[in-house]
Amino acid sequence: MKYCFNCNRITPGAPLFCNSCGRSYDVKLCPRRHVNPRTAEACSQCGSRDLSTPQPRRPVWAPLVEFLLSAVPGGFLSIASVVVLLAGIAAILQHPEKIVVLVLLAVPFGILWSLWSEIPSWFRTWLYRFLKRRRERHEGGGD
Repeated sequence: MKYCFNCNRITPGAPLFCNSCGRSYDVKLCPRRHVNPRTAEACSQCGSRDLSTPQPRRPVWAPLVEFLLSAVPGGFLSIASVVVLLAGIAAILQHPEKIVVLVLLAVPFGILWSLWSEIPSWFRTWLYRFLKRRRERHEGGGD
């Protein structure tokens, strides 16, 4: 599965091109599918000048921020969920009538888990908009 930073879409499998916008992933490809670096102006194997357009560069800090945005809250949420679960089990064993309290604690944790699972898509959307604005500023202010 590959994520395109140009159109903000995910393509399943191991594609050479984005299914939505047609850009290649991090390399330039000639019509014969020879892999060339982003800076190439002609294919190094067959000499073709008809190369694909790669997706925009991903900033160096993007993978680190994406990892931190998913791992840190996820770790905290995991630890908090285990603590609440153990406290809930202990409370039920001592006072079985307090099962409602466990359910009331479980609902917010369910909501937090669903929000946490969505953070990477929020981050991808933000990053896409950030890169698009940056690219538009760069293209518009060059001349």
